[in-house]
Amino acid sequence: MKLNSKFGLQEFFFFTILIGLSVAFFNIIAPFLSDIFLTLVLVILFQRPYRFLLRKFKDKTHFAAGATILLVVFSIVIPLFFVGYLVTKEATHSFTIISEKWPELRAEITQEKINTYLNDIPVLRDYTEDIDIEDYKKKAEEVIAKASGYTLTLVQNTFTGLAFMLFHAFVILFLLYYMLIDGKALLKRIQFLIPMSDAEESELFTNIKRVTDGIVINSFMFGIIEGVWGTILLVIFDVPSPVFWGFIMAIFSIIPLLGANTAMFPIAVVYLLLGDYTTGILLIVLGNGAFLISQNIIRPRVDGNKSGMHTAFVFLASLGGMFWMGIIGFLAGPLLTALFLTIWNQYGARYRTKLDSMNADKTESEHTTDFLLDDKES
Repeated sequence: MKLNSKFGLQEFFFFTILIGLSVAFFNIIAPFLSDIFLTLVLVILFQRPYRFLLRKFKDKTHFAAGATILLVVFSIVIPLFFVGYLVTKEATHSFTIISEKWPELRAEITQEKINTYLNDIPVLRDYTEDIDIEDYKKKAEEVIAKASGYTLTLVQNTFTGLAFMLFHAFVILFLLYYMLIDGKALLKRIQFLIPMSDAEESELFTNIKRVTDGIVINSFMFGIIEGVWGTILLVIFDVPSPVFWGFIMAIFSIIPLLGANTAMFPIAVVYLLLGDYTTGILLIVLGNGAFLISQNIIRPRVDGNKSGMHTAFVFLASLGGMFWMGIIGFLAGPLLTALFLTIWNQYGARYRTKLDSMNADKTESEHTTDFLLDDKES
């Protein structure tokens, strides 16, 4: 009895120290959680190039990891610094232009002009008298102010200074180098320490890789393509701050149900309202038309729902992740959601017998969703 009491006290003391040190360690690495997360993503994305280089360097891990780091630097880090510099530079300039142009746009949108446009449309002709254009102007100003503030905050949080970005880029590349070399050993150690079955661990890691491939490789790839195409069009038509708006198009393209049209269409409408019909129409045809084809025809065939999640889940997870964590949240949100769904599926599978027995005594009426029925039917 004394031995059991002593053993219990030892266990309590051990786990107290374990939890306390774990909390302390978490606080130590908390400033670098985003860096660690991005490193894990890069490890997944660059596994194939690393293995290829490993064969070329005859299993010399340090040389293969170093060459992979150089590949990451020239394919991601340098372009990201260049785009970040241009986006940051153009962001403030863009909102200055919007502030300067808004009075001119506001003056162009008059009750008389709106009535003239609507009178030419038979379906809307009878509703012209019910439209209070001044009320809509005030609401538009509120929407523009909120959207502008959030967009500017997002850009500032993403590109917060050259020194800041250089420091975190160094941390990510440093971690990536050792993750490529020691990644397998670290993964085996994590699997050993996690008190889950091999099948459950395999399902978790498979879902992480699947969501990363589906969100990053497909969504990010299409986001870059559409953002670059939008930037080229804006440069051709001499639209102010083309790189900034191309960046916004790329972000919107990545988020399901939004798409690059969410940014391109308002730009075209602004030019139409200002009387530049050629630029407005061409932006709609070449910009919105191309994005519609990409989003609705090309992308579904290439993607094939590789992330394994419903579009609604991906949309909420991406948007919620960006509100919570900034630009990195577009990937962190879906990944955490995928893990959340996987864990709950495993919970249902593990305790299936108990759940079945708990629900065995319930009548069929208790399972119906009466709140969906009308009063007469219920």
